[in-house]
Parts: sequence; C-alpha cells; structure tokens
Amino acid sequence: MILDSFKDFTIVRDDLYPFPGGGNKARKAIEYESFLRLNNYNAVVTTGGVQSNHCRAVAIMATRNNWKCHIVYHGSKDRFFKENGNALLVRKTNATFEFVEAANISSSMDSAMEELRLSGFNPYYITGGGHDLPGGVAYVKAVKELQQECKLKNWYPDVIFLASGTGSTQAGILAGLNLYGWGDVEVVGISVARKYERGVSVISDFLKELQLHLAQKNDLSDKVLFDASYLAGGYESFSVDMEEYINSVTLQTGVFFDTTYSGKALWGMYNILKNRYQNKNVLFWHTGGLMNLMK
Repeated sequence: MILDSFKDFTIVRDDLYPFPGGGNKARKAIEYESFLRLNNYNAVVTTGGVQSNHCRAVAIMATRNNWKCHIVYHGSKDRFFKENGNALLVRKTNATFEFVEAANISSSMDSAMEELRLSGFNPYYITGGGHDLPGGVAYVKAVKELQQECKLKNWYPDVIFLASGTGSTQAGILAGLNLYGWGDVEVVGISVARKYERGVSVISDFLKELQLHLAQKNDLSDKVLFDASYLAGGYESFSVDMEEYINSVTLQTGVFFDTTYSGKALWGMYNILKNRYQNKNVLFWHTGGLMNLMK
C-alpha cells in the first residue's frame, strides 16, 4: 500500500495497485484469485458496463490463470468495440462476452453458468462490482495494511473518503476498521451512481453479511455515511466545476482522477471539507479509474 501526503489530505494509492489498470477492482480480483484457487474453480461469470473496471480486472485475473471468463455486458456493443480503456484491455484477454438489456442480466448469467458446467468447468458467479464476500474481505485486509503504514508514519485518520458504487468497498473498510480497533474512524462514501436511500440500503445489507462472515456481533448500521449530493446527473456524468477542480488537483499533485469514480469522490470531499472535519486528519482512498480517463 502506498500512502502519499499532501497539504490538505493523505491518500491511499489503490490506483497504483499492482495489477494492470489498478484500482479497488484489482485489489478485489487478487482476493478472488486466491478464493478461486483454494476452492478449485476454473471459470468465472460476471457482469458490468462497457467501461467496467471490475470486468477488466476479472478478465485479466482469469486470463493469467488460464481460466474461462464470460462477461455479460449491459450497454452498447458498438461502444465496447470502439472505445479504449477498460474495454480495450478486456478485448485483449481470453474473455468471451455478450450484450443484453439490464433486465436480462441475471438470466443471461445463469445461462452462462449452466453452459460452462455442461462443458465440464467448475464456474464461479461473481456479482457485478465484486459485491460479494471475497470483494468485501479484500478491503477488510486492506485496512490492516493501512494500519501498518500509518503506524510507520505516526499518523492516524479521523475520516476516510472514497467513491462508493456497489458499496462493497465501503462495507469492507467499515468492517475492517471495526475488526482492527479503529471503529471511531468515520467513512464517508461519495455516491458515483446511486441515490441516497438505495445506496445506504445496499451498503448496510452487505455490511451485515460481511460482519456475519467475520463473526462480528455489533451493529454498524449507524456508521454507514453515504452522500449522493455530487452525482451531477448520474453515472458517468460530471459538471464543469467538478472537472476543473479535478484537473487542478492533478496539476498540483501529479495524481490522476477520472470523472466517473475517484474524481467525483474527490469533488465531494472537497465540498464537504468546507464545512466539516476542520483540523481533522483526512484520508482519501483513491479507488482507481485511470482506465476511464483513457477510453
């Protein structure tokens, strides 16, 4: 784990995580890799949008292990074959893919799982975004890494900001903080797509599942802080002010942010810090998104 410190905040550089394309989905993919090997799986089925960081990370993970990988995409097939970024990297792996309407994702994934079984494979169903136990556990473990780094730097975060999509990263961090005795650290997820009610519900439900897996008995529902004020219209949307701010931070720090994920969270953090957390140690968890800049 790399911690960089700037004037107003400290940053976890998961955008540099050692896996092609980086980001929180690469960290999760490494956890899936261990889980799949341990349980003798040799194929995966997953889903996402045409520029999904998750699909890119899973496809690369499967390819380097010579495992079958099938991706059920929702979105434009034409866009997938025209754009670079995550789409380009997936096209260069051994993954197979299909394009369906959102309403048909579940049935298409079920069909792909059955086809792989009939072909003699032992496939694993990976929820979109890595929103299941291996994905959450990856960030429980990441908190332990964070503690080790913070101890070396003699620095302690009061609040953590991050981009929150499916919610498994945020839930994993909350469960990890609880497990390793940092339960007083606040975690603020900045929504990249979901409205408030839906976002809080999904994070809270998955956090309960993860806590059950970890044998944690205390209720962390009041710890789920989720801000949907910076959607700028929805997923992949952004405002001119947001883009200008993100670009200015890059010029000052040399760290790149995209407008879909990490940059949207950075913009949210910037606005929140105008009114809250003065004189607090602020940590921004950079969850990646470089490939979204290169599409």
